[in-house]
Amino acid sequence: MEPSNPDIKKNHSNPGYYKLIIVLLWILTNSFFLYKNGIVATGEAGKYISQANLFIQTGHLSASNLWMYLTQIALLSFCIKFNLSFAVAVMLQLIFNLLSTFYFYKTLRNIFNADTIALAGTIILLLNQPYQEFNTFLQTESLFFSFTLILSCYVIHIEKIALKNFGAIILLLMIVSITRPTGLLFIPPVFIYLFFVFFKKLSRVKKISILGAVGFLFLFLVNKALASGGEFDFMIPFRDEDIICGLPSITHSTAINTGDESNSIFGLLFYVMHNFSQFIRLAWLKTIAFFGLYRTYYSRWHNMYLIIYFYLIHILAIAGISFWIKNHLHKFLYFISVILITWLTVMLTCDDWHNRFYLSISPYLIILCMAFIKKLSNL
Repeated sequence: MEPSNPDIKKNHSNPGYYKLIIVLLWILTNSFFLYKNGIVATGEAGKYISQANLFIQTGHLSASNLWMYLTQIALLSFCIKFNLSFAVAVMLQLIFNLLSTFYFYKTLRNIFNADTIALAGTIILLLNQPYQEFNTFLQTESLFFSFTLILSCYVIHIEKIALKNFGAIILLLMIVSITRPTGLLFIPPVFIYLFFVFFKKLSRVKKISILGAVGFLFLFLVNKALASGGEFDFMIPFRDEDIICGLPSITHSTAINTGDESNSIFGLLFYVMHNFSQFIRLAWLKTIAFFGLYRTYYSRWHNMYLIIYFYLIHILAIAGISFWIKNHLHKFLYFISVILITWLTVMLTCDDWHNRFYLSISPYLIILCMAFIKKLSNL
């Protein structure tokens, strides 16, 4: 149970001044990437641009799984349809990034009752170079990072469940789920948090019914997503022993025992049960890639940045666990469940070339690490 702190006087030294610092650093950060990259419409962004053109011409997409990227495709379609520069899309991405940044600041401020800690954590987020760089890319990541952070901060701010805020949660979950398929992964953490905070007084039968309904809905949606088609075969990472998606670690496919419907939850479970030793070995290697972040194709300086920046966050997050368990157990369980379900997904598929799966959970690791930083500041 999370204790209230009515007797703790909030240290709101000069929130207006701190917000000005955040805005200035945000402008500097995004101006740097706009100068360095311009508006990136190549690579994966080209796929969404071509789908936007196809959508305008036919009203359809080339594969059903691409509907789970509808937010970005719709945004680009709007720009193309009305002859607007893609700068409009980037501007919208930047607006939501700024909103999520301030929501992040507000969340830290409410949890730790200190503007200085909130400012420090927000600066750390703005210094998350790979995370912020996606704001200049016409891909799904910028909006996905912003929407999921807004969703998470909104959920843990709720003090009482009402029709209005419950509807807002459902709407946000729908938006993140059509921005990237991994938005579905936020369904269990959100409902687990709401369940333990607001529904704990319900009878056992009602609790089991609610958990069963949410669990069934989540598994149904995930199974539909896995079977939605497109170019990806979910058994490829296991046949080619991909640690990084699209980068086979062996030169030929491995003979593995798969079920009839490999692109499904049952297909993944069948693979794990019938190829357990290979799964455990690959899961360990994917874990190293996921949390280790190091990539052989990155420059030495980029890898050094990743190691110094993120490894320190990992260490401080672990050091602050006792604070979270003692003071904010339910929030801690929410952040941890988001991290764990994303990690599990990587083990069941493969890690991303640019650490994008990890970057989606990096704000929550920063929040967790701020507990120990606050302890140090008190000393």
